[in-house]
Amino acid sequence: MPIYYDDNFGVWEDMDGPDGEDNRAFYKQVQKESVWKKCKQCDRKVKIRRDYAICNSCADKIERGWQE
Repeated sequence: MPIYYDDNFGVWEDMDGPDGEDNRAFYKQVQKESVWKKCKQCDRKVKIRRDYAICNSCADKIERGWQE
């Protein structure tokens, strides 16, 4: 089973389950819409959607209360 990961949502789950085909199609759509840009939090170059400012790793940390 392949692992699906990106800087928008992190690890994608249920890619082989009953909704796997729809999930994989959405994953491909997200990849197509994503562009390389600098995360405003960690300054890494990441491939995220145009309207996103930070990567999934930073978003997860912020949700857990992390502050610089």
